[in-house]
Amino acid sequence: MKHALVLGTLLIAANANADILGLTAEVGSYSPDADLWAADTNTTGTSDMDADSGIYYGIALEHPIPVIPNIRIQGTEITADGTATATYNGTTYNNAAASIDLSHTDFTLYYELLDGLFWLNLDLGITLRQYDGYVEISNDRTDLSETLPMLYASPFINIPGTGLSIGGEIKYLSYDDSSITDTSIKVKWESPFLVGIEAGYRQHEIDLVDVSDLDVYSDNSGVFIGINIDI
Repeated sequence: MKHALVLGTLLIAANANADILGLTAEVGSYSPDADLWAADTNTTGTSDMDADSGIYYGIALEHPIPVIPNIRIQGTEITADGTATATYNGTTYNNAAASIDLSHTDFTLYYELLDGLFWLNLDLGITLRQYDGYVEISNDRTDLSETLPMLYASPFINIPGTGLSIGGEIKYLSYDDSSITDTSIKVKWESPFLVGIEAGYRQHEIDLVDVSDLDVYSDNSGVFIGINIDI
């Protein structure tokens, strides 16, 4: 409901200011496979987990002022359940019931370096990613709450006369022994009636050391499909 209210408010604002503002929005389902574990810092673990399909969404607001960056807000639900073998909060578990929530929200400030030149589009900027999830093993839960900066790039090419565009997004972070690589490849179709469809493949790999006193590894890769609006 909160996401729908935000989207509705931005749609009204964009229609009222169509000559100076641009708005894109998207919502859909992401269905990854899970390869992940979490354990006390400086230890490792294993797991047998199945990832749940989750909702993703995105809203971007663009304007004509060159020195001020555009803004994009995106969110993804990523959860998995199964069993884990790990040393967790000082206790060693063997095939214990476990769940991990790596849901996150991205706040991106970016510039359009290319905007339709030779049918090419290129956005570059910085993303602040806020993880707001948890790790739970045998009913012992630890909240994962981290905000991390990432580099952001989004190239697209438009296919003239078709409404189709092909491209993707890359978000990347590397510091100390930790890293995050989040890459998606997407095909979008824009209909004459504002609402279009999109589909693609996303790989979200994280390797975090000493986050909430845990080491966390995750490779959630899979397909997504959704609808989009471009005003």
